[in-house]
Amino acid sequence: MAVNGTIAQRITDLIGSQYSTDADYAGDFINAAINEIADMVSEDLLLKYSRTPGELTSNSEWLVEGRKILKVTRIDSDSSGIERECKSLGRDMFSAAGDSGSIHFATAFSPIYHLDSANAGAATLKILPEPGGTQRGKIWYFSYVTGGTDTTGVTAATLNTSYFLPSELIHAVALKSSVNLLNAYISNQIQDEEDIEMMQMLQAQIQLLEKSYTQEISRYMDESGKPGAE
Repeated sequence: MAVNGTIAQRITDLIGSQYSTDADYAGDFINAAINEIADMVSEDLLLKYSRTPGELTSNSEWLVEGRKILKVTRIDSDSSGIERECKSLGRDMFSAAGDSGSIHFATAFSPIYHLDSANAGAATLKILPEPGGTQRGKIWYFSYVTGGTDTTGVTAATLNTSYFLPSELIHAVALKSSVNLLNAYISNQIQDEEDIEMMQMLQAQIQLLEKSYTQEISRYMDESGKPGAE
């Protein structure tokens, strides 16, 4: 395995240069691996390595498209305020929380948030009571890697500094990327009616890689096996 190597070098070590370079859009398969891993690991782990939180000083547009929301908080007063975690609510309860006559009315001491999908398919995040001045809301999030991003040169260091994941996840990313690439390679070869025996050998290799990946990623999941579980 390449020491301090890039994702591309690690994939080559695992499955060989032929498969890692032949598949069309190889970078997209790596991006898919990174995004899947972000959805599998503990949200507490993502919080630990997350970027500087976004801020809201009103309920204006704060787009959540392409972002995994990890935590939302709101300062409860203008001076020496306490940062309080916001509870996520669905549309009906969020609407009731804005009604001062409702028993569900949100206060500075019991703030809430909602992902509003009314913006033509591009959801926005809203907080109640509405942030303002120093009573600002803070949003911690993970940004998914977008299609077309070239991640072949990512190293353990840049996985942390550029993509806000633990450097130690680099091996899991390489394993899952290798599985994705081999599956794509097999699909292409089947369409071209290539050697069936070779396809069987590749399937066996995929099974070994998937087993290694499952063992590796389990180190970063909650005991329940569910991301963000208590």
